[in-house]
Amino acid sequence: MSVVHRTVFLVILRVWHVRLRLNAVVWPCRNCESVNTDEASALVLVVERDPHVRELESFFLNEAGFAVDFAEDGIAALQLARERRPAIIVTEIMVPKLDGLALCRAVKQDPELADTVVLIFSILAAHGRARDAGADAFLIKPLAEQRLVQTVRELLERRAATSPHTAAGTQPGQLP
Repeated sequence: MSVVHRTVFLVILRVWHVRLRLNAVVWPCRNCESVNTDEASALVLVVERDPHVRELESFFLNEAGFAVDFAEDGIAALQLARERRPAIIVTEIMVPKLDGLALCRAVKQDPELADTVVLIFSILAAHGRARDAGADAFLIKPLAEQRLVQTVRELLERRAATSPHTAAGTQPGQLP
């Protein structure tokens, strides 16, 4: 795909997505430990099987100032998370080898990764299953640039505000 075609595609996609209204479901913080939440250096691990969606997520998140790394399946994502320690993992549910929900459970049960924010991003209406798996938030596809970037920022800001290592500390009524 040439640069011209990619640019035209992104412009058309952006216009199309402006018409869509998407809602994110963000749950209270369960295990708020210190993570790298500085947007200039925050690493986002994207777990997505579709190369076109990966490219768009990369473009949107890079434009917003995030560093982005990718995995095409859940096993590779878990290994990368252990090696790179991302601030947030954005995963589709239907990824090969280890689905996104199982990946989320594995991350939240691993003492070294339990403080990692997990955003489930899927075409499936699986809010409840994502929450049960321990996800910090759920977004339903199709991809909308502003909603994705805004949700990632909100999750990282919330984590920073509730971390026991920040000056603000944990607020009453929030789960530590």
